[in-house]
Amino acid sequence: MSAEPSSRRYFDPRFDADIITVPPGGHAITAAPREILATVLGSCVSVCMRDPQVGVGGINHFLLPLNTEATVADPLHAAERYGDTAMEILINGLFKQGARRGHLEAKVVGGGRVLPGKSALMIGDGNVSFVLGFLKRENIPIVSKDVGGTQSRRLHYQPATGRAWVRHLETASTRDNNRDELAYLDRLQTKPIAGGVEIF
Repeated sequence: MSAEPSSRRYFDPRFDADIITVPPGGHAITAAPREILATVLGSCVSVCMRDPQVGVGGINHFLLPLNTEATVADPLHAAERYGDTAMEILINGLFKQGARRGHLEAKVVGGGRVLPGKSALMIGDGNVSFVLGFLKRENIPIVSKDVGGTQSRRLHYQPATGRAWVRHLETASTRDNNRDELAYLDRLQTKPIAGGVEIF
């Protein structure tokens, strides 16, 4: 299993599986049948991607579409908080685990209009537009998506089976997630760069 150090693992009896949480600006990859990757999304987007023939897959979690700060000489040392970097890191991580480009499939989740302010409202739309265009250019089929709307989402994804569960969060949970996301967005603006969906 490949994951960021800030990921957290716990056993969930509802799924009879180990849950690995993926924080904003992170990713996780696994081939273990009893591991499920999870995250909470507001305007952020996660791409669930796998090679069903090899049985390996993963998710990322990014807040902004494009990294305009990375240098041309060293673009992949930008944080995964940007979609272009997050997608490259996820795909390359899958290749290292034996996935093949022609076998990849994707599910796209998130990109809600959940933040206050006109410019903030557009973040989710921009993330969705970016990732749909990216996957089209890379010829990676999107087998399902749950994007847009005005609610935050809780995502669980099991790469071994390709199943994804998405729960649309109620107002109080959405408000808590939005507060966290606004704080994260504020940090992004001030901190320099460091190196079939089921609804339930």
